Amino acid sequence: MIIMTEDQEIPTLMKLREAAGLTQRELAQLLDVTVTTVSGWENGRHEPRLSFSQTKLLTEILKCSLDDLVKATSKGNPL
Repeated sequence: MIIMTEDQEIPTLMKLREAAGLTQRELAQLLDVTVTTVSGWENGRHEPRLSFSQTKLLTEILKCSLDDLVKATSKGNPL
């Protein structure tokens, strides 16, 4: 699990995905969404709209906390 300290930069969804060693296509397949959807999240065009089970799975896949995931996908975070 990635634990952020205050002096570290906020992770982006792309950085979390890359740290997990996954391509956009692989992440999309694991979450049963399209590559375009994952790309949209990473480029800040869309915020993820996932079920609770998909959200839990995403935190497990990316080895991050829910807080880190929220920060990585919020509109205010430059992706």
